[in-house]
Amino acid sequence: MCAKKEFFGRDSMQKNSKVIMIVAIIGAVGAFGYIQYVSVTHLHVSIVDSKIVERTNDGTLYNMQLEFKNPSLMILNVGKTDFVISVEGQDLGSGTLEPSTIPAMGNTVEKAPFLADNAILDKYNKNDNVPSVKLTGTTKYNFLVASINIPFTYYPTQDEASAFIHGT
Repeated sequence: MCAKKEFFGRDSMQKNSKVIMIVAIIGAVGAFGYIQYVSVTHLHVSIVDSKIVERTNDGTLYNMQLEFKNPSLMILNVGKTDFVISVEGQDLGSGTLEPSTIPAMGNTVEKAPFLADNAILDKYNKNDNVPSVKLTGTTKYNFLVASINIPFTYYPTQDEASAFIHGT
């Protein structure tokens, strides 16, 4: 009888240690995933270059380059990204980035056509004061079986804002 208790005691201890090991692995994977999610939400976006391509009655077409810096340890597959640029709280226009991949702990520069509203652009283009410019958007990240929408906001420096408004 004593031998049976000892045998069953060892078996349940082995089962308990296996369960503890599985829970620890799931916890570690979950913690890693959460840390990477938090890193992705701190994606840095900036305007690297913007040039005026064409000005028509419909608006001013810019050829922009946006840089995305990935602070996470995962390669990010970025889906189609819509963005809006506003000046002093008024929407200047919008643009769309095509899907791309950002390497882990790396960056990528993507071309982004952008159509600006001439009425708003002219108001600030002729002014010597540098307006407050804001770039906002939502990036869709495609992971193995899920996708996550992460909003981003970028406030260019005064020099960057001035260069953007003037298309230089």
